[in-house]
Amino acid sequence: MSRVLSATRYLILIPILGLLLAAGLFFVLGGIALIGQLIELGHGFLRGMAPGSGESDKGVIIFEVVEYVHLFLVGTVLYITGAGLYQLFIQELDFPRWLKIDSTEELETNLIGVTAVVLAVNFMGAVFLGQTENLLQYGAGIALPIAALGLFVGLRAWSVRLGKITAAEEEARARRIQDAASQVAGDEAEDQEAG
Repeated sequence: MSRVLSATRYLILIPILGLLLAAGLFFVLGGIALIGQLIELGHGFLRGMAPGSGESDKGVIIFEVVEYVHLFLVGTVLYITGAGLYQLFIQELDFPRWLKIDSTEELETNLIGVTAVVLAVNFMGAVFLGQTENLLQYGAGIALPIAALGLFVGLRAWSVRLGKITAAEEEARARRIQDAASQVAGDEAEDQEAG
């Protein structure tokens, strides 16, 4: 039974493959579209059309580039999730330390960080487009989840740190008790030898 249960961990390869393919699709298609957008802008400048000469045109161009950044960030979330699941269930990978995942908490923390950036990029896109109507509500709707996620990460780190301190204190206490018991046993042995 344990062999069967151990082998089921390889089922995670199916969603990992899907996540990595989706991330690759976001990176490749987004990169090609961004390069095409930049070429189109360059041709416009060379023909003298000068797109982006008006203030609203600049906002639209900036928004379009920010949308590609958003696409790449979503691809990054998918990639980090896929690579993290692989590291958790299959085997460690030779990644930089910041991308090594040793627990589900680390995976969640990485995802929360990237998610906060994606939400901020969404808000920036609205600002660059000049969508000032309901901007405060939109900003608050983005800021509240970011604040809640930050609080979640902070409380989790605090509880882990507190748990480590408590475990270390308990270990030191147990060592003191063991040392005291050894001392008492040694004293009793000396008393028996003397008597």
